[in-house]
Amino acid sequence: MAPDRLAKGLQDGITTEEWYALINGKVFMWAQERRLFGLLGARHYRALEHDVLTINSASLLEEHVDSVWLCPMNSGNTFPIPHRRGKDTFRRLSDYPARSNGRPEKEVVEVVVDYSIPDISDHVIAVRRMRGDVVLQELIP
Repeated sequence: MAPDRLAKGLQDGITTEEWYALINGKVFMWAQERRLFGLLGARHYRALEHDVLTINSASLLEEHVDSVWLCPMNSGNTFPIPHRRGKDTFRRLSDYPARSNGRPEKEVVEVVVDYSIPDISDHVIAVRRMRGDVVLQELIP
């Protein structure tokens, strides 16, 4: 994220340095596979190979609910426009705005965990080596 573009979207008096520090202290996961495919197909990534972990979100949440946040946007992207972001961009599960039927008011785009997930291997369902949306190899079925 270029600082000049990021600065245009920041709210709540947050500086670019504070935003970088905030997001660099978190682990990010896509909430939907289609978002993953969008990233893997992006110009800078489509020719590269990536190891993609599929996570059991129920077990992850069971173990880490107190350090999980939800986000309604790609918080690390400022293109094509620098969307607004600030102190309420990341919300705890219990604070994420929901409709009366329990469904989120805004689509969940990112599932975010504070700092690290040292037991991530306990929550991995599959690992695929991919280039774009093509699976090159199943590393862990």
